[in-house]
Amino acid sequence: MSTVGTIESIWRYPVKSMKGEQLDEAFVAFAGLMGDRLYGVVKGHGNPGFPWHTGREQASLLRYQPRYKHHSATLKPEHLAAAQGMAPGINPLYPAAEQFAVEIATPEGELYNLEDGTFLEHLKTVTNDQSLSLKFTQRSQYDCRPLALFSLQLGAILTRELETTIDKRRFRANLYVDWHEDKPYEIELVGKRLKIGETLEINVLERDPRCKMITLDPDTAAANSEIIKHVSQAHEGFAGVYGAVLVEGVVKAGDPIQLLD
Repeated sequence: MSTVGTIESIWRYPVKSMKGEQLDEAFVAFAGLMGDRLYGVVKGHGNPGFPWHTGREQASLLRYQPRYKHHSATLKPEHLAAAQGMAPGINPLYPAAEQFAVEIATPEGELYNLEDGTFLEHLKTVTNDQSLSLKFTQRSQYDCRPLALFSLQLGAILTRELETTIDKRRFRANLYVDWHEDKPYEIELVGKRLKIGETLEINVLERDPRCKMITLDPDTAAANSEIIKHVSQAHEGFAGVYGAVLVEGVVKAGDPIQLLD
């Protein structure tokens, strides 16, 4: 078992397609990082297989900042240690739905409570789309896989190739990784099993195919189409990897990443 890198930072996105928040630690369940993408905005028209209203349709969504009102309660189950002490794989009790209450700051500085309906009315007015609705679940609404990983090494390569600073936040990963080797090592880990920190184990499933979202600046929402063109041409359209959780556990910034396979 060799150590191949460390966790540089941990991010989650309380509302799908809105700003993320950086965490010191969080519980990672089979369904993904606790508190990640629990809310999403759904379109009442379009493709029912992918019903989400995202930055693809409204780039300014990336400038909305959601915050959990009970932040500490959303990081890990209250009785996690008791559950894990009983036997491997015991499913801990998640916080009640009301513990995941969210407030959202708009780019203009207005503050809304997500649960009382006023934010949704605001969004309908901004988009002129009365079909929008809000979807909540305690177990994450990611696009494809429970975890997304992206390395600092790949970010540095894209910065050099594009000759402009590429902010890692464009890639909206859960785990940003610093590999011990000076290359985007995640590409070589597809199909491999990793242990992160004391307990968490994941399988790296596949490379992450990219879309318009990476063209959007995480602060201004301004689009740079050259980024997606370059990733498509120079990196086969992929950047980062997806993972599935094999053993649940808490991940912390600075945790070592060990290769098990």
